Amino acid sequence: MRNYRGLTLLCCFFAHSLLAKTITLTQNEQQDLTISLYSTDLALVQDRRLLGPLLLNDTVIVSDISQQMHPQSLQINGAGNIIEQSLNRQVLSYQSLIDTHIGKQITLAKSTPSGIDLKQQVTLLSADKNRALVEYKGSIETIWLNANQWRLIFPVGSEQLALKPSLSFKTQGRQSTGNISLNYLTSGLHWQMDYVFELNQSRDKLQLKGLASLFNNTSTAFSNASINLIAGNISLPKTGVTRAKTRELMSISQSAPGLPNAENIGDLKRYRLKQRITLLPQQQTQVPLINATDIPVETSYRYSATITPYLNNAVRKSQVDSYIAFSNNQQSGLGIALPRGQVRVFNSDTEGDFQFIGASIMRASSINQQIELSTGKAFDLSVTQRQTNNSETFDGSIIDTQFMINNSSKQRKTLRLSTRFNQHWEIISSTYPVSEKQSANAVWLLDIAANSSLVFSLKVRLKHRK
Repeated sequence: MRNYRGLTLLCCFFAHSLLAKTITLTQNEQQDLTISLYSTDLALVQDRRLLGPLLLNDTVIVSDISQQMHPQSLQINGAGNIIEQSLNRQVLSYQSLIDTHIGKQITLAKSTPSGIDLKQQVTLLSADKNRALVEYKGSIETIWLNANQWRLIFPVGSEQLALKPSLSFKTQGRQSTGNISLNYLTSGLHWQMDYVFELNQSRDKLQLKGLASLFNNTSTAFSNASINLIAGNISLPKTGVTRAKTRELMSISQSAPGLPNAENIGDLKRYRLKQRITLLPQQQTQVPLINATDIPVETSYRYSATITPYLNNAVRKSQVDSYIAFSNNQQSGLGIALPRGQVRVFNSDTEGDFQFIGASIMRASSINQQIELSTGKAFDLSVTQRQTNNSETFDGSIIDTQFMINNSSKQRKTLRLSTRFNQHWEIISSTYPVSEKQSANAVWLLDIAANSSLVFSLKVRLKHRK
């Protein structure tokens, strides 16, 4: 009786082996797709597809996946116990055909003026777009490849080359029909935040528009995907993967942005897009994410100088830095976590049109933080700095510095002038009172009337370092 039972099990095993089949899952079987995009050329893909019962040794091929997948991160759930899984990156191309036929026989073909094709079997040794090295009747020959010379013919079906990258796996089988889940990290997908700031003519209010730019640098189309945008810094292993350049192909997905909710994911922030997005290969897609109006803003002007004990006869003339600042709080109409991003600032002119006045990088901002951005140099506000005296003392130097500040605009300006000292310092005299002191610098707030200038003189004692 035991022998019959063993024979039955053995027959079942061979029957399963004979019936083992290949099942291909395309995007037609896709039930749901969620992509979490990071800002560091990384994305988490969560792909659910419908799969029927599986037998032992059945092979499942999943097409339309990213060829830049990190195979070490792949998790396949719901398909039974996985026996093996493979990422098939090699797809049909001229170079892949060359690579897979080195040392094998191919056919050389050449058309004659009479329209007859001359064909010859040779062994391929190497090839590029211009010529090939082949072995023919015991000798190595160079064959030039172009429209008027020889061309290469490869046998169809001799190599397992797919039109698209795919994933294949085998399991111990399962009896039911249901969704399987493919979760993996991939390069080639990322996002970045782009802001547009629109200042009114008086520069005391701004409208903030935040566009999420989604990049697909892979050769795969991700259709009807639910998108998560992950903001924050994460540590990554060095994989040697470089970011490909996206073609200048852009689409804009319309939505009704307001102030999105940012959810905490560990120490990161997640923004869920309200609509599903299709990310086409080599395309940049922009999605409006944030829109806030009438944010109170302050403009300021800054100049920084370093006072040293060395003799310096140079005259330094420069335009001052222009800044805008606002608070990320509910009173200002914000009060949300703002991701890091590129900011482009526009200012309304006298006719109500907006003109570009500068760009900057805005760091990630949490709620109730003050945001300050440089927009460039102020054309009508300049500082001329010169050293007017340098005298030695027994323990250091006394330095006299003069700042001539010129305001040629029609508006009154306030300049924040700061000086940095590399030694222990003491102010002996100053034309204007100090507004702020720190360990290594001092700050003055100087009010300059329209179409006027002022002279600010400063004398300091710098002690030698011991």
